[in-house]
Amino acid sequence: MAVPRANELTTVRFIVDDEIYATECRRGQIVHQAFHTALPAKYTAGCRLTFRTPSGDEIFADNFVGQLEDYYGSTDILTSSTPSAGLPGPWKTLGFDHLAISVADRAAARDFFTNIIGMQIMRDDPHLTVLATGPTALFLFDAGSDEPLSPDRPSSWHHIGFVVDNLEHAYAHLKANASAFTSDFALLERDERWSLYFFYRNGDVTFMIQFSEIKDGSRGFAGSGREEFPEFLYDYASRPYGIQLPDEGQ
Repeated sequence: MAVPRANELTTVRFIVDDEIYATECRRGQIVHQAFHTALPAKYTAGCRLTFRTPSGDEIFADNFVGQLEDYYGSTDILTSSTPSAGLPGPWKTLGFDHLAISVADRAAARDFFTNIIGMQIMRDDPHLTVLATGPTALFLFDAGSDEPLSPDRPSSWHHIGFVVDNLEHAYAHLKANASAFTSDFALLERDERWSLYFFYRNGDVTFMIQFSEIKDGSRGFAGSGREEFPEFLYDYASRPYGIQLPDEGQ
């Protein structure tokens, strides 16, 4: 769905504990882009963020500012920031969830991956395109957009998403290994998940990685024969990949 007057500027106000943090942004931008500019680190670093309208309706980081303004008549966002405990404990990465890439022609990429590859369109709007097949998804962003850390070059890795079973424990693990990467550790609520993003630098390239914990009501697969999808997939974690030859001299 297109956002009317997407390039028109508007002011977004984040209200946290009766304090107001305002920023000017385009109506075609999302809440994530606005709070990234407006909120001080004390409300984002190591904190779970939730957003509501003044009337109490829940909104999410990927809602468009212009749509909030048109539907609710306001861009005031009541913001709750709760420090994450990050208590150490057992956790594991359950699997690869999605890959996000930047492309030069998003419409053409969408058509290729649906018409040729056979993926389903799950979202297609000015912010991003989401294509899915079974348990994994492909996110398409416009190269050179003003997304946080969005690559300028097409065909670049925007971010890679993994699902974990316990985000708080994973957060504690990341904090204990903070020298390996950089992050502001904002934990964002979305409709179906909680997500945490961090940045890994390798040589001259910085990669964004997402850890997500899926909410209880959104876990699992149902219908369309997807209950059987594990029977058709390869378990990469079951053994070393490919034919393993002994090293010379062994």
